[in-house]
Amino acid sequence: MKNKHSLLAVVLGALLTGCASDAKVQTELTPPTNAEVCCTDFAQFPYAQLNDNEDFKFDVDLASPVGTFSAGNSHFAAFRFSERSGDVTVTLSSLMIDDSVFAPEVLLLDNQFQVVETLKLQDFQILPSDAFTRTRYIEKFTTNAEQTPYFVIYTPADQLGKQVTVDHPAKIRAKEFGEVMPMVVDPVYTYRLGGRIELQVETRKLRPFRAAETVQSVQMPVVEKTIQAQPESQQFYLSAIEQAVAAGDIPKALSLLDEAKALNIPGAQETFVRAVNQMK
Repeated sequence: MKNKHSLLAVVLGALLTGCASDAKVQTELTPPTNAEVCCTDFAQFPYAQLNDNEDFKFDVDLASPVGTFSAGNSHFAAFRFSERSGDVTVTLSSLMIDDSVFAPEVLLLDNQFQVVETLKLQDFQILPSDAFTRTRYIEKFTTNAEQTPYFVIYTPADQLGKQVTVDHPAKIRAKEFGEVMPMVVDPVYTYRLGGRIELQVETRKLRPFRAAETVQSVQMPVVEKTIQAQPESQQFYLSAIEQAVAAGDIPKALSLLDEAKALNIPGAQETFVRAVNQMK
């Protein structure tokens, strides 16, 4: 039974390390030039909007935008959490494919695009492959999406070209079954410009919102400003109306009457009627 387990471990390890790549990994090791930088300010980065819960794969490659980071220029992927999310758990994996891997680092940013927290490469663990998954760097963390609504994934330029050696899957299986270590070569992966990333986001708490307080506007009473005519004006209009009627110029009298009413001159209507009656 032990020999059977050993054989299974060796065969499985060979299959996992020898299968064809499912991502086109960039082979260049030179960091992007300053001329390739799309934006030096995090506020200018293009952010992809996430839903409450996500689970998907994507590639960071030469088609990805280039930003300036403390460790040098890097292609990157930037995301914005859902506005509904409060506490979120993020699982980030960088797959080791063929002989390459994207060495990930993460910046968590606040609403002003200031760095709140940095997840360094050493914060990531190496998860060995099994029958269903590849060997990978992996980190799982929880953050408050209201306090850190943005995050950026990049690779430190000073790590490009460096290598990491991981245990061969056959060795790992042998340890699990208590078998003699097989004669296999541990795979070596080189840190390169691009790679395949898996991202899982799970909203653990929804963000609470307070109902907006209804502000009732106070209706101020409308105060009509009453124009008080001077005595001289009152006498002028009353006399002018009488003279216009007496002269038979009714249109002029009516025009003077309208002006008098607009000025709130008392007695204008009565003066006009009386003058008209006197003509009969």
